[in-house]
Amino acid sequence: MLQISRFRPAVAMVGFLLGVAIHSFWPLIKFPFWTWLIIAGILVFFCIFIRRLAYRVTRFAIVFLVCFAAGLWRFDVAVPPTASSQAGEFTAIVAEVEDGFYGKQAIVKTDDLNLQTSLKQDVPLGSKIKFTCALKPLEQKKDELDRRFAYRLHQAQAQCTPKDLIVIAKPPWWDIRQSFADLRVWTNRRIATVLPGEDGMLIAGMLYGERGMSQKSNDLFRRAGLTHLIAVSGSNITIVASIVFAVLLGFGLWRCQAFWMTTIILGAYVTFTGFSASVARAAVMGWLVLLARHVGRQPRTWHILLVSAFALCLIDPWMLAFDAGFALSFLATIGLMIWSPIIAKKLSIVPAAGGLREAAATTISATLMTTPYMAFAFERISLAGLITNLIAVPLVPWAMLFGALSAVWGPLPGANIISLPALGVARLIFWSASLADYFPWLSQETPRLDFLLLVTSYALLTWIYFKLRGKNDFSTETELFCQR
Repeated sequence: MLQISRFRPAVAMVGFLLGVAIHSFWPLIKFPFWTWLIIAGILVFFCIFIRRLAYRVTRFAIVFLVCFAAGLWRFDVAVPPTASSQAGEFTAIVAEVEDGFYGKQAIVKTDDLNLQTSLKQDVPLGSKIKFTCALKPLEQKKDELDRRFAYRLHQAQAQCTPKDLIVIAKPPWWDIRQSFADLRVWTNRRIATVLPGEDGMLIAGMLYGERGMSQKSNDLFRRAGLTHLIAVSGSNITIVASIVFAVLLGFGLWRCQAFWMTTIILGAYVTFTGFSASVARAAVMGWLVLLARHVGRQPRTWHILLVSAFALCLIDPWMLAFDAGFALSFLATIGLMIWSPIIAKKLSIVPAAGGLREAAATTISATLMTTPYMAFAFERISLAGLITNLIAVPLVPWAMLFGALSAVWGPLPGANIISLPALGVARLIFWSASLADYFPWLSQETPRLDFLLLVTSYALLTWIYFKLRGKNDFSTETELFCQR
């Protein structure tokens, strides 16, 4: 019989995530000091009360309650400050820069606030700048949902147009974000020399999440349910980690050395692609799988998923309830874990040759778990992916392989021949995306799903899962993990 102590780390992480989730219902309210005194008093009361229970249950409850309070506190310290209209001179650090319709759009951080601004000159990430401007607090747009405005406010609390901007300090030596940004631009240009236009941007998107495709192509992939192809996901991380680890072993490194070198390269790859929620989740999960193998333990998918969620929310608790990429990434992973074995069993009439049955099962599983959230967050449901993913998903490893080869080869002699396989795969993926236009009724705008209805939808899916699992005479991998 399993000891409760084995579950204590899981209980601690669940308690922390629950505390973050509870505070997420009131994201802009910062708890006053007396609130924490009440919470501390409640914790002391429960600790005294539950001493009458069994010793193991007592420790189990105390760990949960303390971590629950820690989750509340972690979100509370991340509540954005209130900005006021003011004008003057400001000193800030450049945190983010991206191309916009009217030049460079940036997020700069002062001592108190994050400011959304535009830059008329190239300023390296991490630079310290001084400027004058009139701050305008961020305002909620008409018909904008409260949760979306709260997340925008979390990213930046005010807007301003800087004047008399000067760079007073370059990035510190250890801040390599600009170096990776420059490397990314250089890689884009190198790919464009052999794969110009939308084909090259698609390959770049699959390799490292580049968002350079035109609005027309982005809309096409959105209708086709293929936007996940141009975002770094768990499959990208798995491919990179597996190839790097195998290559390092082939060069004669010991497994311990290969593990740590792969860890460093994986960190560099994540920094290169951009530290988005889906990339971070995939990287943490991929690294935990490598760590489990390194220490000689069987990776438990549920535990890895829980640890990655805990680690990311420890860094930024707003990811849990407000980052759609974070939510969709986890929901798709959960779908693959619990639904794929059952659906694959039901799809016995689909031939297994070429991975067709597996592709169908994974596509349906991911779609099943992400559709309610898509209706809640984006007011749109796209079922075209049930068709397009069957063609496009098996092509992704080949697109990454041939695309990476084309990028490495670059403009050297024979580039036209070397890039032909990548070009062919990219054209085939674009063709699969265009199939969605033949079934326009598969992508529909929907009324916004209420939060209670969203919870009800996933409760219903959970009930159906347990009913179907109970009627089958086979055990899923998840069940085997849970029984160990």
